[in-house]
Amino acid sequence: MQFSALVLSVSATLIAAATATDNMNRDVDSGCRAFEDPDCGIDHGVCQCSNGWFYELNLDNIDDGNYCNPPWGFLATNASGLAGYTC
Repeated sequence: MQFSALVLSVSATLIAAATATDNMNRDVDSGCRAFEDPDCGIDHGVCQCSNGWFYELNLDNIDDGNYCNPPWGFLATNASGLAGYTC
């Protein structure tokens, strides 16, 4: 009984997480997508590109949902280089 409750709880959490981040996971021409990791202190949006590097969100395109097409200024080569990173 406890195992099935755990499986249901984990499944519900994964579904909720996928729904909340649908807009952040859109593939765009630039190969970059919006990224956040609140559990590690990255509670602000940044762009992560296909090479793994991080850039600023494109505020000119934010109303169109094109946060990272193209991204703005370079921030870091990995998440540990981002401001606020705690993991």
